[in-house]
Amino acid sequence: MAETILIVDDTPANLSVLVDTLSEAGYQLMVAEDGEDALAQTARTKPDLILLDVMMPGLDGFETCRQLKEQPGTRDIPVIFMTALNETAEKVKAFSSGAVDYITKPIQHEEALARIGTHLTIRRLRRELEQQLALKERFMRIASHDLRNPLCLILVSGELARRKGASPEVAEYLESIHASAGQMRRIIDTFLNVRKPGPDHRGPPGRVDLNLLAAAIVAQHEPAAERKQVALVLELDESLPLARADAGHAYQALTNYISNALKFIAPGGYVAVRSRPVDFRVRLEVQDNGPGVPPAERGALFTEFARLSNLPTGGEESTGLGLSIVKQLIESEQGAVGADFPPGGGSVFWFELPMAGGA
Repeated sequence: MAETILIVDDTPANLSVLVDTLSEAGYQLMVAEDGEDALAQTARTKPDLILLDVMMPGLDGFETCRQLKEQPGTRDIPVIFMTALNETAEKVKAFSSGAVDYITKPIQHEEALARIGTHLTIRRLRRELEQQLALKERFMRIASHDLRNPLCLILVSGELARRKGASPEVAEYLESIHASAGQMRRIIDTFLNVRKPGPDHRGPPGRVDLNLLAAAIVAQHEPAAERKQVALVLELDESLPLARADAGHAYQALTNYISNALKFIAPGGYVAVRSRPVDFRVRLEVQDNGPGVPPAERGALFTEFARLSNLPTGGEESTGLGLSIVKQLIESEQGAVGADFPPGGGSVFWFELPMAGGA
């Protein structure tokens, strides 16, 4: 289907030439002779692009564009100004009012067609991207909703098994299963509730004891470390201040760090989880004596779907998303993430959160 362009110009000669040129190029056209008519037409029919004259009686082009950008239904339509004005101040005013481009009169038709084609392509690609994101969001919601049911069954079955009694070793495994499944359900519930990270989507920040949090997460990962014959140790600063953050976000971030360390370290290695204050922040770090990350690949850390040359040592799966999730979660709490690589080898992945104020 041909894309539609609205031409707004009060000079019949200009309209006639533009109509001929754009019709020959295959576009569908709408025509308005002043700003009021342009606003009325776009309220009824949304064009894909607007060519807007600056100098018109009544509403000039700047005011017409400003009003178009105030309306939800028309604010995303690209506007290209047509103007005989060539002063820098006028060009700045055009962009400030919401235009994406301008064409200087007298109009060179080859240039006009090129600029129109560029902005229609950008608009088309943006629409396709929005549709893909909406489809992905819908799929993720369906998948998250359907995953919640088997997780609830795991939680109930684990609780029933714990009540029947078990050896201390089996009871420890059941506790780990129960805690991990519970955290998975909380993550899914957060997603289903559209709790998006970011300062505009947060409630009041919580006060989190990162030492308690780290101890709980290490306990959950001890069975996995034992199976892989990896020493998982905890080295906590007992005087550590409370952090100001969402406990769920901190939990998910540290879980990703520890899981990654266990995934990429060979049997016989060690993973140390430490806490310490740094200036006015509270830091958790996960150090290992694994292969580290090659210098050429470090710039890809904390990006989505990063694929590094190091492979999991026990056949585990790796999606390349874990570190990018940590970055998103911690930065939504006004924190920071990073990784250091000591000269002796290994890696230290860390995140810092603001200290909680008050007593």
